[in-house]
Amino acid sequence: MTGLEHYVGQVLDEKYRLERLLGQGGMGAVYLATHLGTERFVALKLIAPDFMRNEEFVERFKREARAAGRLRHPNVVDVTDFGFARTGVERVAYLVMEYLDGCTLGDVLAEEQRLPLEWVVDILEQVSSAVHEAHQQGIVHRDLKPDNIWLEPNRLGGYRVKVLDFGIAKLAEAETNNATTSAPTDASAQLPASTTAFAAAAHAGANDEAHQSPHVGTNLETDTLLYTGSHGDQRIEQNERDHAHADAHGNDAHLSGETDDTQLFVAAPTGGRAQATAAVGATVQGAGLTRVGSIMGTPLYMSPEQCRGERLDARSDIYSLGVIAYQMLTGAPPFSSDMMTVMREHMESAPPPLRERNRKVPKRVAQVVMSALAKDPAARPQTAAAFTNSLRANADSLGSLYRRAIALYSEYFPKFIKMSLMAHLPVIVLTLTLVGLELGKRSLPPVFFIVATIVLVLAQLIAYFLAASAISGMTALIVAQLYVAPLRPVQLNNALAVLRRRWRPFLKTSIRVTLRIVIGMCLFFIPGLIMSIRYLLYAPVVLMEGLEKKAAMQRARELAARSWRTVIVVSLLQFLIPMVVSALLGRFGVRKGTHAGVTVGPSSQIGQHLTGLINIFIVPLMSIVPALLYLKMRQMGGETLNETITQIEEVEAARSQWQRRMRTRLSLNTPQSR
Repeated sequence: MTGLEHYVGQVLDEKYRLERLLGQGGMGAVYLATHLGTERFVALKLIAPDFMRNEEFVERFKREARAAGRLRHPNVVDVTDFGFARTGVERVAYLVMEYLDGCTLGDVLAEEQRLPLEWVVDILEQVSSAVHEAHQQGIVHRDLKPDNIWLEPNRLGGYRVKVLDFGIAKLAEAETNNATTSAPTDASAQLPASTTAFAAAAHAGANDEAHQSPHVGTNLETDTLLYTGSHGDQRIEQNERDHAHADAHGNDAHLSGETDDTQLFVAAPTGGRAQATAAVGATVQGAGLTRVGSIMGTPLYMSPEQCRGERLDARSDIYSLGVIAYQMLTGAPPFSSDMMTVMREHMESAPPPLRERNRKVPKRVAQVVMSALAKDPAARPQTAAAFTNSLRANADSLGSLYRRAIALYSEYFPKFIKMSLMAHLPVIVLTLTLVGLELGKRSLPPVFFIVATIVLVLAQLIAYFLAASAISGMTALIVAQLYVAPLRPVQLNNALAVLRRRWRPFLKTSIRVTLRIVIGMCLFFIPGLIMSIRYLLYAPVVLMEGLEKKAAMQRARELAARSWRTVIVVSLLQFLIPMVVSALLGRFGVRKGTHAGVTVGPSSQIGQHLTGLINIFIVPLMSIVPALLYLKMRQMGGETLNETITQIEEVEAARSQWQRRMRTRLSLNTPQSR
C-alpha cells in the first residue's frame, strides 16, 4: 500500500468517505468518494500533507478552489466544495468535484489519431464556450490540452465536453504585486536544448535522499514542470491528473501507475545552465509545464509568450486551442521534440502548414487554425468564441447551407407562408385584377386595355419588389433568432415590430440597391449581376445592424468579401432557381390545344399571370439562404450576434421575462472575496 492508499476508507470532515483511489500524481491523489449526506459519488482531490507545510502552496490551492468554484458552465467540471481536514496528526486539503464517466480527448486521440472535421468543430465549440466564460471572469486556463478535455456520455449516444483542471488557472484580479516584479528570463536560455539535467529530490520538506524517476522526462504529457523563479532551484513536479475521476469500471486503471515523485532542477551558481547531476533524455510525446507566478502550462500546447514566462491573457489559451485543433486534424501537434526544443520552436519557428499533413482539411479551415498559432497574440483571433465561430463558418459547406435552409423552411413552413401571404397581398390583388382585365379584354376599348395593363404590370413589379424586400428582412430576423435563441418561440409580430421601427432606412436602402441593379442590368446585364452579388446581404445588415444607405451597402460588400466564391454561387442560384421553377410551371400552364398542336390563347396569358404567384412559396425559401449566409459571413469574422437578441428582447420585454432568466449567467455575478 502506497502512502496515499492508506486514506481509503477514511472520512474527511465527517462528510466524505473515500471509497477507492482513482489516480495519483506529484501533489496528491484523486479518490472516488461518497458524500454521506446525499450518498452520491463525487471525485475528491486530496493534497498530500507534505505540501501543506508550504504556505505559498496553500494559497495556490485556495486560488485553485476559488477559480474553479466561480465557474458555473455546462462545459466546466463542477466544483462543489473544498476545505482542510485532519487525518490523525496530518493536515490535508481537499477539493470536491462532480464525478464523471467517459474518457479524455487524449484517450480518444491515442486510438483515433485524426478526427473528422465535424467532430473537431463540435468539440472545440464546447471547449471554447467554457474557456470564453472563464475569460469573461478574468480567468486564463493556462494548461489547455487533450488530457484536460473530458468527453462525458450524454445517454443519447453522444457526449458533452467538460474542461478540467482550471486549478492552475490564474485569476486576473490575483495578478497584483507579483505581476509587477521583474519578468523571468527566457526558460530556454537557462537549460540545455539537447538534454535536460535533473537532480532528483524528495518532496518539499521531506528528506534530501535523492532518487531517479524514469517516468519524468519520458512522457511529459502527464508531468507538470514547475519553475519557481529565474534564480535558485527549479522544481519539476508531476501533474496531478484531474481526469482521474474516470469511469469506475475501467477508465481509471491506467492512472494508478503514476509515480509520486518531485524532481529538482539545480541552477548553476553563475546562473547560466543547469548543473547536471542526473541526465535524462526528454523526448516529448506530450508535456506539462506549471510555474507558480510565472510559467504554467504544457510545452506541446504552450503559447510563445507562455514559454517566455510573460504575463498571459486570453489569447494564450487561444494559441493552445489552435494546437489542439491542429493535433485533432493532423494526428500530431505542430512541434514534437525534446522539451526545450519544443519551447524554442513555439517562440521562434513557424508551424508546418496544416494541409501538408492532411490535404483533406479545407483550405479556409486550415487558415483559421494557423491564425490561432500566430506568434504575435494580436494576429490571433481575439476571443475563444471568435475562433470557433470562424472555424464553424469555414467548415460548413455550401451544401450544408442549403440543407439547413430547406430544413428551416419545412419546420416553420406555416410561419413563413403566413408571412409571405401578408407581404404578397398587394401582389395577389393586382394579379387578380390583371386576370379580370384579361377575361374582359374583348368588351373593353383596345387603348384602355393597353394602358390599364401597363399600369397594373408596373404596379405589380413594385409590389413584388416591396414584398420580396419585406420577406427578406423579416426572414433574416427570424433566422437570426432561431440561430442564437432557439428556445424563443418564433413570433412574426416580433419581426414585424423591428421592421416597423426601421422601415424608412430599410426602404431607402432597398430602393438604392435596386436602382443600381436595374441600371446595371440595362448595361449588358453583367454590371447588374455584379451589383446583386455585392449587395446580396444588405437586408439583414439594415435590420440587424442599424445601418442604412451607403454605410449599409459598404458593410454588405465587406461581409461578402470574406468569401466571394460562396457569395457568387449563392447569388447565381438565387437567380436560377426561381427562373427554373417558373419555366417548369409555365411549360405546364393553362393552354388551349388543338389536334394540330398547341396554340396560344387568352388562357395562356392568364396562366402566366397566375404562375407569378408561385413566388409566395419560393421567396421565403430563397430569403432564408441570404440570412444564413449573413450569419456565416459574420462567423467568419469571429463576430457575435448579441445585439440581435437585444433588439428582440426590447420588443417583447414585457411578455418574456422567463426568456431573460434563461439567458442570465449567474456565474458572472458570483460574489468575489476582496
